[in-house]
Amino acid sequence: MVEILKPVKKVDLGDAADLSTKMGNDDVAASLVTFCATWESGGAFLADCAATLADGLEAANGNYEDTDEAIRDAVKSVKTALA
Repeated sequence: MVEILKPVKKVDLGDAADLSTKMGNDDVAASLVTFCATWESGGAFLADCAATLADGLEAANGNYEDTDEAIRDAVKSVKTALA
């Protein structure tokens, strides 16, 4: 899952916004530019959130593995002491 979340790329709607000049209507063109800018900003925010979550999941996985190993070592130690 971490591999899926980390490579989130920037949302680039610049090409779509550049088409606004060909709309033939200033209001429509302005709306398209605003729409593209808003979605680029939102996409960047979501990408940052996904990267933060991926880092958290990766850290949690490391903690889980460390704890699991410590428990296994403790069990082996107890078995050795009781044998």
